Amino acid sequence: MSNNNDANLVRMTNQIATNLGSGRDEEAAAAAICRHLETFWARSMKQRLVASLALESVEFSPLARRAATLLATRLSEQQVSR
Repeated sequence: MSNNNDANLVRMTNQIATNLGSGRDEEAAAAAICRHLETFWARSMKQRLVASLALESVEFSPLARRAATLLATRLSEQQVSR
């Protein structure tokens, strides 16, 4: 992890996944988490979170990793459409 702030982003994403993931199937939960991140997180936070997907030392929960991967896809699609 590049710094403690990035570790905090992963920790927060795991917490969001815990809160938004209960009672939903995995894809619906991942989409809800991704929407939350898109809506409430600054662009720089989202970019750092997506960059952390490539690091082996990061401890995403499976659902948080799925949501971050979905976020990466959406950010990439937005970049292409510009």
